[in-house]
Amino acid sequence: MNQLRQTRRDFLRGLAAAACCGGASALFPQLRMIGTALAATRDLTGYKALVCVYLSGGNDSWNMLVPNDAARHAVYAAARGGVYNGSSNPGGLALARPTGAQVPLQSIVDAATSGDVSQYFMHPSLVRLADIYRANKLAFAVNVGPLVRPIVMADYAQTANRPPQLFSHSDQENLWHQANVSAGSVLGWGGRSGDLVRAANANQALSPCISIAGANRFEIGLNTMPYQMSASGLTALSGMCNPTPCSGVSATSVRDNALNALLEASYESDFAGEYAKVFRRGRDLYSLLKTGLDATTLVTTFPSGNSLAGQLQAVAKLIKLSRQEGYAARQIYYVRYGGFDLHSGLMSGGNSDHAALLANVDAALGAFWDALGPGDIDARNEVTVFSASEFARTLQSNGSGSDHGWGGVQFVLGGAVNGGRLYSDGGGPISGFPNQDLGAPNNFSRGQMIPGISVDQYAVTLARWLGVTAASDLAAIFPNLSQFGSSNLGFV
Repeated sequence: MNQLRQTRRDFLRGLAAAACCGGASALFPQLRMIGTALAATRDLTGYKALVCVYLSGGNDSWNMLVPNDAARHAVYAAARGGVYNGSSNPGGLALARPTGAQVPLQSIVDAATSGDVSQYFMHPSLVRLADIYRANKLAFAVNVGPLVRPIVMADYAQTANRPPQLFSHSDQENLWHQANVSAGSVLGWGGRSGDLVRAANANQALSPCISIAGANRFEIGLNTMPYQMSASGLTALSGMCNPTPCSGVSATSVRDNALNALLEASYESDFAGEYAKVFRRGRDLYSLLKTGLDATTLVTTFPSGNSLAGQLQAVAKLIKLSRQEGYAARQIYYVRYGGFDLHSGLMSGGNSDHAALLANVDAALGAFWDALGPGDIDARNEVTVFSASEFARTLQSNGSGSDHGWGGVQFVLGGAVNGGRLYSDGGGPISGFPNQDLGAPNNFSRGQMIPGISVDQYAVTLARWLGVTAASDLAAIFPNLSQFGSSNLGFV
């Protein structure tokens, strides 16, 4: 073997390792995927899809769901510096108790304390989500965050008891995507789940993991890389036949034929040969999906000027096409909406404050829910949507916004969701809707809540619904799961 070939082979080995941790996303985008699939779940039937809605920056989720009884609302309001008022209390971050047209959520049952039928209210921007909650198709997982093991305040002093780089955006996002805090872990739980369910998909060329929001660790598995596309659809090659081959003779056909010859050639360099395979797979997938996506229409109108709505519209079309054509039995989607790192201007009333961001989330998810309905795709029971964000924010105001917290509130919606409830018991020492007093033993002095549910438990509940149920598979994807009290929170 000549030196060039050996060098290229060594390079590819290193590049494959880099790809596993997202470092090669620029060279290996949606197109790079390994053809072999694991056979552990060939017997999966029907269609199911998970849709991760990642709220980037750290969503202030303690304003997404708020206690409505007078006593607990007073504790919440005091921790947040009082109810916001642009004139008299511009530094306050609390929401006022609902009045008039704002109707609180009725008789919420907390799964941690079955006798609790206290009332809560959702942020007034979340009108559609409140309606879906009242229809028992949306649930809240309360006080979720990365954990090494269940802890209370006294355990935090020992470094081994807490996640690494706890208040760092990038590190905590990685922990959410991994759903574990194991040292050296670089794979996402969505991608690892994709490894196990992809054998059930009829079309093995199309990855079970599809991102409308670019590269992400969540969808990287041992044998799975996300297929990436934009909200506007597939991008054609400029000046080439799309799809190939061309008809007739033209400058375009000459270029197209030359490109095909390059892609089909044999190369001494492993790097060049692998690049040709990647490029060819991407072109083949374009040819597979382009015509079908262009012909796929939705009855539902999605909001314009809303990037999350555009991404979810693309997801809806892909779900409809995949079900119609039988491409897949299991799919995992990733969308992303940013702007939540609100150290200032959190309650400003502008187009980028928390209320405005949540209004866009609400409108986008409301349209997606409509599209999944019987008048359109008719797949509500087959699709489960879940939120994620690197952390909640401090309850305490910094004067205009809030800073990086820890545990927070997440929502899950879909026809299969056991909704109309709060899920707040991970089986550890902290359960129930947390005490929001800044002096309480379950949070720090600025209101950074210690989670009562680990990301591992939240994620494994979703993976089980998708069809990953073997104990050995779950232990491989979620190696810290044995540290926690429950491996199924029951919200789906």
